[in-house]
This record gives sequence, C-alpha cells and structure tokens, in this order.
Amino acid sequence: MFLKAKKEIAKIISRASGLTEEEAFSSLEMPKGEFGDLACKAAFLLAPWQKKNPAQIAAELVPKLKGHKWVEKVEPAGPYMNFFFNDKFYASALKEVLKTGKSYGKGKKKGKVMVEFPSVNPNKPWHAGHLRNAIIGDSVARVLAHAGWEVESIDYIDDLGLQVAQSLWGYMHLGNKPSGKFDHWLGMQYVEVAKRMETDQKLQAETREMLKKMEEGNNEISKKARWIAEECVKAQYQTDFSYSIFHDGMIFESDIMHTIFHEGIEMLKSSNAIILEKEGKNAGCWVVKLGGKFQNMQDPDKILIRSDGTATYTGKDVIFQLWKLGKLKGKFKYKPFIMQPNGKEAFATGGNIPKPFGKADMVVNVIGSEQIYPQEVIREVLLHLGFDKEAKSYMHLAYEHVALPDEKFSGRAGTWKGYTADELLAESVRRAKEKISKEVPENEKDGIARAVGEGAIRYSFVRTTPEKKLIFKWEEALSLEGNSGPYLQYAYVRARKIMEKAEDKPSVSAKYSFQPEERKLIRELCVFVELVERSASAFRPHMLADYSYMLADMFSKFYTLCPVLKAEEGLRKTRLGIVKAFEIVLGNSLCILGMAIPEKM
Repeated sequence: MFLKAKKEIAKIISRASGLTEEEAFSSLEMPKGEFGDLACKAAFLLAPWQKKNPAQIAAELVPKLKGHKWVEKVEPAGPYMNFFFNDKFYASALKEVLKTGKSYGKGKKKGKVMVEFPSVNPNKPWHAGHLRNAIIGDSVARVLAHAGWEVESIDYIDDLGLQVAQSLWGYMHLGNKPSGKFDHWLGMQYVEVAKRMETDQKLQAETREMLKKMEEGNNEISKKARWIAEECVKAQYQTDFSYSIFHDGMIFESDIMHTIFHEGIEMLKSSNAIILEKEGKNAGCWVVKLGGKFQNMQDPDKILIRSDGTATYTGKDVIFQLWKLGKLKGKFKYKPFIMQPNGKEAFATGGNIPKPFGKADMVVNVIGSEQIYPQEVIREVLLHLGFDKEAKSYMHLAYEHVALPDEKFSGRAGTWKGYTADELLAESVRRAKEKISKEVPENEKDGIARAVGEGAIRYSFVRTTPEKKLIFKWEEALSLEGNSGPYLQYAYVRARKIMEKAEDKPSVSAKYSFQPEERKLIRELCVFVELVERSASAFRPHMLADYSYMLADMFSKFYTLCPVLKAEEGLRKTRLGIVKAFEIVLGNSLCILGMAIPEKM
C-alpha cells in the first residue's frame, strides 16, 4: 500500500511539476516527527532551472496537486511538500497486512542467486570470526529469498589446503584418539602440529609430500584426508544448525580439481583474457593484464597459472566462479551429506547424483575484506572474457573480522580456544536461563533459554554493518537488554499474548479514526515491503535489524498510549488488528534474521 501510494503520488507530482515520474518518486521520503506521511523535496530539483527559491516553488506547487483518495491534505513546509494520509489509507494498509500474513513483504520472482558462506577450513571448530561470516551469509540468503530470489546456499570446502595435510599428519602420528566434538579435537591437533612445524624440517617435508598425494587423488592419503575433512565439516555443521543456519550444497576443492579445473584452465588459455609471459620475472606464467583502477599499481599483472602449470589461489577461484555462473560444461555429481533440522538434506560433491546447482544469475561471496583485491581481479577477468553481464552480477560482500581486545583469532596459534561458536552459544544460553523467572516451569526453561541465547548472539552479530570491525566482548555479545535480540523476541511474544487473551477477532472498521501512535505504527509496518527490497539489493541484513528494533520500540509506545484489551468494542477490534499486523511483520523480519521465537518469556 505504501509503495503503491508513493507511485501514485509521484504521478501527481510529475504532472504538476514537469518532472519525470522517476524523478518525482525519488524525491519522496518518509519524514521524521510530525511532518506528514510522505515528504517531497521536488522543489530542490526544480530550483536550478526555474531559478527560484525552493520554498517559493513548494508553496506555488501545492495548490496544483490534484487530490488523491488516500491523501487527506498537502502542506508546504519550507522547501518541502508534506503529504498526510487519511483514515481510509490506514484501514486499507492494515487490511493488506492481515490478509497477506507470512507472505507480507515477499517480492516478485527473480532469478537464481548463489550465496557462498562461510568456507571455513575443515580442520578446526568455528570461532566467533567464522560465526560472523555464517550469520551474515545466512541472513543475506534469507532476505534475498524473501525478496523473490531462488537461493542456493553453498559452502566451499578447501580440503586440499596445507592445514588439512598438517591435521592429517597429526591424526596419523600423534597417537591421540578422537574424543569429544570432532572439530574441536582436530583443531587442537592442528595447533600442536603447527607449533612443531616451525622448527621440524622433517615434518615440513612429510606434510608437503602428503599435500602432493592429496592433490593427485585416488590414493590412501587422499582418501584419509577426505574422510578427516568430511568428519570435521559434519561436526562444524552441528554448530551451523545450533544457530539455525543451513546449506543446500558443499563443493569440495578436491572435486573442483578433478571435475572442472582442467576445463577452466583451457578456457582461460584459449581466450584473450590471459596471456603467456615469455620473458621477465613472470616468464612461463599465464597472467591477466589489469587495467582501469589497477593500472597505477606497481605490479598490475596478476598471475593465474604458474610456470609449472598449477593455478594460483585466485586462478582456481576464477574457475570456481565460472562454474557458478554456468560458463563451464563440467558438472559435479553429489551425495547426500547430512540431514538438517529444517528437514532438508545438504548434499556434497563426490557422489553420483546430479543436482541443479550452479548456473546462477547472480553470485554473492561472503568473504573477509582482506580479499577485496583478489575478488576485484576475478571480476576483471570476467570482463576480459567478455562476460560483462556476469561481472556486474558478481558480488563480493566484504566484512571486517572479529577480534579479541588484544589480539586476532588464529587457527594456527589456537587463540580461538574459549571463543568457539559452540562455547559462545553455551554461555549465552546459560546467562539467559539465569534471567528466566522462577515461576516458569522447569521443563520449559531450556527451550526458552535456547531461543533467547541464540537470538541474542545472532542479533548482536547481524545488527553491526559488515564494514565495521567487531571487537568481541562477552558482555556486549550476550546482552539481554536494550537494542538486543531478546528485546525483539519479547515484543513479539507480548503481541502474541495479547492476541491469545483477546475474546474478539481482529477486524478493521471502515469508520475508525486512527490515533497518532496508531498511524505511526501502521506506517512503519508498510515500510517493511520496500525495506526488504532495499536490504536485499544492498546485501545488508543489518537494515532489517535496525528496522525491527525501531518497530518494537514503536509498538511499546503504541501499547502504552492505546489500550487494547480494555478498550471499548469500537476501538478494541481494530486495535487487535494493529497488534496482529505488528506480530506478522516483526515475525517475518525475525525469520529473515534467522532468530528463533520462544513460546513465552
């Protein structure tokens, strides 16, 4: 309704002012305070060529604006024109939310998007930094799905990295049997081996030899390495599930090498995208000549294929992205990997089942900000290959990492110990349980604490913009008060309780006269539709986190000033409609943010 109103008002402004409908639409914004429901700043666009003061233009333009069935009045306010909606609009908007329900805010069908996250090395547990990647990626996937995209959540598993070879050496030589959660046990093995690697040249040689056999494949070492990687991923995914994060498929590096790697290499070599250097320091290497913003770099040439025929990390990533975008003929085959709590099975490469993964219209990679340059190189290679459309649809969602107050998280040094995602959730649940009222039955406390603990962490991580570095502090991450996940959960539970206590069913009277606080809340509910689209287009789920908090705060003010259950019948049913509409919209928003909602709080 709100979006429709904006479009129709933009037409009225366009006819009166001479601006295009697009220009008129872009001039409309939601004002703060008591300045109406829509504020128009078209006068600023008209001032340069009319050579008049914007305030004068606004005053002259208001009388020319023809009325609309949803507009009560239009007032000039300096250079702005403020539109005030009537009760008919608010009643219609409220009915729309109630009728649409869980589908409210869903966009029209778009294409397929592949979102890759969190791509954690399969040799250790997730720490708080990995968790940030996973929560951002999952939230982006959810908001894109609500906006109408067909989403494939994919996880890249680097099972051919040196870290896996080191972990395999530890498994085979340290003599420790796996105990406890496999990823935690393996992570400790890795820390021990990495420490020995610093001074033990024999160990260094042995792990390099292991890595070589892993890359060759089809031998005992490669099979053991794959088994270790898969067992670690299965353990990591138990962490995944505890935060309500799920995937469609996993692409293993070893399968990339044996399925699409050589095709990708030949495609690059046979194109004009990369050239073979015949002299100089890069002699024998295939490089991409970077232009544009790269040309002023000291060394703008990027090696994709080394002189020995092996691909660099960026070269392999280019090939992987070409597969995602459907530019390679090679197809992976999959095997059922793990059944997820959401009822969907996640599949992994390395089987014999065809799956329709890949051939995406858009790719979103959630990768740390230190990878901005390599990701820009990939986009540049796509342009060199003539894939202009695909280059525009290749998105790198960069984020700053999570750090401790005094140091960074390090898998090699083991600074993740005590800060794993598992330990974080356990501590959050413990703190939530301590705050639960003694009046709540003991058998209900665990479920409530679990939902509140998980919600506290997810919200605290997602509400921060990706570009901002997070300094991890327990007391901030697990806040149960103020601008927090539990505050939003409580607002939703309170609305649901009101509806449960109500003896009447919500209905909206056509003759209802909406109060200011009611109008503010309904207007904010209307914004959700447009906000989902903006959040999806910008890949910024924190926008929905900010919105949810503002909405919950607005509901609290409404409930204080506008009694619901004790209101007289003429008011009660419509106010129940407002409460139900709030429950729908906040519930949809929390679902996109991946936050569980407890039965009671």
